[in-house]
Amino acid sequence: MSDDYVYFDGDPATDSTRRRMERVLQGQEPQRRWPWLLAALGSGAVWLLFQTGRDSARRRQDSADNPPPRTGR
Repeated sequence: MSDDYVYFDGDPATDSTRRRMERVLQGQEPQRRWPWLLAALGSGAVWLLFQTGRDSARRRQDSADNPPPRTGR
């Protein structure tokens, strides 16, 4: 006799398989995690652009406040 057809009440492997088949037969869509990944990457990119813009503005302001000395000819 094969153990493949025996159902043990409370068997975790059988319960897991049963729950999986119920989800498949009901047609529930799995939760999507890619929007969270895109949000994390997007916020990181925005932060990087913000920091780059701040550094660029500081350099421009410093060069406007302190022009380089002129070499006389």
